[in-house]
Amino acid sequence: MSEFTEKRRHVRYTCDIGVEIRTGDTGAGYWGTLADICSGGGYINTFSPLPLGTPVVLLIKTNGDEVNAKGKVVSSHPGVGMGIEFQEFVTQHDEAQFNHLIGSLARSATA
Repeated sequence: MSEFTEKRRHVRYTCDIGVEIRTGDTGAGYWGTLADICSGGGYINTFSPLPLGTPVVLLIKTNGDEVNAKGKVVSSHPGVGMGIEFQEFVTQHDEAQFNHLIGSLARSATA
């Protein structure tokens, strides 16, 4: 087994999706790009990753849809990006939109 053997519980899908990152519910936002995503989290490419454990609110924008999710930073790589663990969706509609997004990525991956 390599050192990079996945400990992940969810299948990851490569993507290129714009995401606004906010610290806390009222923090100032900035933009990054989701490079991969799964039902448990994702990796955001950004030159300004946040410190480990920082709570975030994400606004994921894709195909005219928006998904608001709360999470926390679980990995941080200066000048490269950060891993985010999703903790909850702001509304049930956000959760439904997110599930639709994951389903679309899964179908594209098998096509």
